[in-house]
Amino acid sequence: MNVLMHLVIYNLAASILVYGSLAFYPRLWLHRMPPEVRNKVQDKTPQERKSFLVVAIPFLLLLFGYPLMYILQTKADFITNFLNLAIFFAGFALWDTLVLDLLIFCTFTPRFVIIKGTERKDYSNMQYHIQSGVKGLMMSLVFSGIAALTLLLF
Repeated sequence: MNVLMHLVIYNLAASILVYGSLAFYPRLWLHRMPPEVRNKVQDKTPQERKSFLVVAIPFLLLLFGYPLMYILQTKADFITNFLNLAIFFAGFALWDTLVLDLLIFCTFTPRFVIIKGTERKDYSNMQYHIQSGVKGLMMSLVFSGIAALTLLLF
């Protein structure tokens, strides 16, 4: 299976984790919601912060583990490792921004993501998601380089 098929599986698995947890309890992701939403509701409770770990740990394991497992099986050079990691990490950053955030979250805004005390229009701040997406894309490229360099040393 080529890297693009793995990218599709990776993005779908991460999307299921994110939107599954949003459907279960959207306040878990309050820290990643637009300011219009955060300003209308109370901050996360200590219990909500702890509960977020139940989602965050599997999400981060998938987010970093899947690409690293793929790379470790290829035993390639720095450039190939960097490009493959960038495909995964930058690919997810783009998918997250364009599909999960701008299309689904901002445009369609499923009822299950709307937190009590907020309105559908509070979720439509596309500029917030684009800025976050650009940061995510930059971080993904930096992390791809660091991870590819680290793999080269081992």
